[in-house]
Amino acid sequence: MLLERIAITKQRNSFLLFIGFFCLCSPLNKQVSAQNTEPIIGNQAQVQRRVTQASAPAQRSSTSFALMSPQDRRQAIDAYWGPGPSTTVKLQIFDKYWLYVDQKFAAFQGINVDWKALRDRYRPEVAAGVSRGRFAAIMNQLALALRDAHTTAQDLDVNAFTVPEAGVPLLAVGDVTFNQSGACSTALDDGSALVYSAIPGHPLGLQPGDRVLGYDGRPWRELYQELLREEIPLWPLYWGSAPSSFNHVFVSSATMNWHLFQTMDIAKSSGQIVHVPTSLMPGALWYGFCSEQMSVPGVAKPVGTWESDTVSSGIIQGTDIGYIYVFAWGPNSESDFVDALVDLTQVRQVSGLIVDFRFNAGGFLYAPLRGIGVLFPHPVPSTGIDERMNLTDHFKMKKFSPPSEFNLDFEGGTSDRIKISYDGPIALLVGPGAASTGDMSSLWMTFHPRVRTFGKTTASTFNLPTQPALGTELNLGPDWWARIAEANFYRVGTPHNYLTHSEFPIDEHVWLTPGDVAVGKDTVVEAATRWINQQP
Repeated sequence: MLLERIAITKQRNSFLLFIGFFCLCSPLNKQVSAQNTEPIIGNQAQVQRRVTQASAPAQRSSTSFALMSPQDRRQAIDAYWGPGPSTTVKLQIFDKYWLYVDQKFAAFQGINVDWKALRDRYRPEVAAGVSRGRFAAIMNQLALALRDAHTTAQDLDVNAFTVPEAGVPLLAVGDVTFNQSGACSTALDDGSALVYSAIPGHPLGLQPGDRVLGYDGRPWRELYQELLREEIPLWPLYWGSAPSSFNHVFVSSATMNWHLFQTMDIAKSSGQIVHVPTSLMPGALWYGFCSEQMSVPGVAKPVGTWESDTVSSGIIQGTDIGYIYVFAWGPNSESDFVDALVDLTQVRQVSGLIVDFRFNAGGFLYAPLRGIGVLFPHPVPSTGIDERMNLTDHFKMKKFSPPSEFNLDFEGGTSDRIKISYDGPIALLVGPGAASTGDMSSLWMTFHPRVRTFGKTTASTFNLPTQPALGTELNLGPDWWARIAEANFYRVGTPHNYLTHSEFPIDEHVWLTPGDVAVGKDTVVEAATRWINQQP
């Protein structure tokens, strides 16, 4: 069982189980030290690295990739990072990653991928000799084919430490947290990216309520798919694991890819369409914090992203509705979440509760359980986990952890009941920015009888990735960061119906709209508040 395996692993390595979608990518330490007491695969180091990069002087290139052919772009990729390590080393990296996925990847269900065909396609090309940039792109394509936010293979100097700006042949992916566009944007159903926050006096005139339609007269959804087919190297935070969250993340990234084009096509909140030269950008404009959430009167957002202050709460101004944000399940998140829930539901006894997980970067697996248990009136078994049965069959699975280990209304991983509960209406706000334990905490909340979900599907990363807490490691070398999904969750009562790649159940599909964003309103919160006010 999971707890037994963790206990054994903790005795050996002193690690704790963690699932999240950010890596420890410090420029000074590219690998997690064996001396750390727990794996820090959170976003704090990633954010700090980006802030450090943003403070460095930027050199603008006069090259415009918008007017290049695919072959010209490939030549630019070859030239930018040089030849890289030897072909022998590249083949070793390729073979190790391919074989590790072939033998241990636990989320082949729900995707259509011929893993052997990918090896047959790319390995001869690597063996014939490729540049560092092209090899990074090949490894990105292997990971991307598996459509999982936990599964990645990154050359850190190419895919993490190089900042996308003019002249840099990288496709930026993942708008949340901080980015180099000077604006935060989110995907709309029509394929445009809605700007919901922007730096004052943005060089391209971007303001909340604007929509980025595309570039150089072409729709962004069409352009990003074309760039993926061209296999340009990625600059990723993560991508969604469900079809809709995958598309959402790439569409949301429109504003970040200004550096690849000459003209940004913008639909202003007034209805006017303008075409603005991207040459007006002075370089990378770092901006954040982007969480696909607008401000809620009376409730401050968290100020931390990992070590502390990842939870904030309050009562919406002018109402009796409690509100809780959780940005990550870090070291202090469990107790902060419990304290917030007890304060709102037991002390202040709010008439309704909104739990906002639209951005939640994940973290420690058991961290949400005690707080969620504060809400439940009786025990509810929720989810189990399976892993690969053998090294050769991609689809045969065996028990990794039974649903009894995720019995809601108990202290996480123990037999101690939580005696208090809450029977008021609970609005759960979710979106593709909820990943890893952000996915799991969202799913566990839906087992409460009074929960109604609002928003979009989560990232759908319902699995456990490679990490020392599981006794697994995927080390491709000092310049690389890689991991894969090694165990897959399922709902109680539906074994073998695995959740990774599935669409999260949403009761009311609603997202930010241009009109609301332009006046500072959060469309999702407005919908949740209306529903709570309609409840008896």
